[in-house]
Amino acid sequence: MSVMNNQTYQDLHYLGAPMVNSTNSTSNAPSRYYQMLFFLLAVLLTNAAGAIANVILLLAMAIHRPLRKSSSCVLIAQCIVIDLYVTTVAVPLTAVPFYMGSKAKLSANFCRYETLFLYLAYSCGMYAEAVVAVHRLIATVLPQHFALFKRRSSIIGMLLLPWCISVTHAIFPTLGIGSRVIPSSRGGGCLVIPSGSHASFMALVGVGYYFPTVVIGLSYIIVLVKTLIDLRKRKSSRSLRRRLEISRTLFLSFLWHCLTVYPPLIVMGSFPEHFYKNLALQLAIMWLGNSFSAINPVFFWASSQLFQDGIKDVLRYRWIRIRHRAIVPGQRTMGNGAGGNGTHAAEKDDDD
Repeated sequence: MSVMNNQTYQDLHYLGAPMVNSTNSTSNAPSRYYQMLFFLLAVLLTNAAGAIANVILLLAMAIHRPLRKSSSCVLIAQCIVIDLYVTTVAVPLTAVPFYMGSKAKLSANFCRYETLFLYLAYSCGMYAEAVVAVHRLIATVLPQHFALFKRRSSIIGMLLLPWCISVTHAIFPTLGIGSRVIPSSRGGGCLVIPSGSHASFMALVGVGYYFPTVVIGLSYIIVLVKTLIDLRKRKSSRSLRRRLEISRTLFLSFLWHCLTVYPPLIVMGSFPEHFYKNLALQLAIMWLGNSFSAINPVFFWASSQLFQDGIKDVLRYRWIRIRHRAIVPGQRTMGNGAGGNGTHAAEKDDDD
């Protein structure tokens, strides 16, 4: 979606949202055409590669035993599934109409309900990450009570919680409360415009973005500090090392998320005139916002040996061999045949 005015830009960042370019007339038509074409190709190619990377990451979570046995495995997998949806559905549905410009005539009903199948995914992704962070925080600071949060009913509740919050949050723009979404009259896509009081609009923005950001950041800082302190006392604990490694990876993913959200807000809020006059800058910021879910798997691969091993298993088709062993009668998997090495497989997995 696009945003209507400078104040709205400062208040709302809709990930992957097309931005209004009211001064593009300063660029000649051929230059603008090639800039827009390059932007569209960059976004679509980045997200196509990101979709493949997210599928590989999801398979790694499913087949690599040390990852699969992590207490947060299912919750992390949900975040990856949401990223996969964003790269394959949400981003193309916002980038293509923006590229087509006035040729993309979207109906009022399409824009009205766009929040339910596009914005919902972004909001749910934020809260799904927050649930993972809080889950790992509880495992770190309240290990004596963590068994309660490992139950199937608790996991199901934590899986549903982000969707309940996001549906509730996304229904307000659909009903025109706080903000509403209308077709753009100047370019492709839809516009998010405030409706009603500024306070209600800011409340929606705070609930959708700022609150989960604070929760995630504080949770991982506490988890990392507490785990490092515990490791000084129990240097040989593999469970603590695994908790530190996975939490560090998730924290880096969170920092990448912040990089795609807040610097663009600062640029749009601090240098609005330069921003609106510079199409290349607008497109670069849009590419950044559209690339979080696609590039996110790179941080998992680059910062975690566990994820590197899991990805290697996927790329070597090890999951096919594991499935074959599982269906051959009388054959048992020994050592690292279960998708992880013996040392990891033997570890206790209830608090990482």
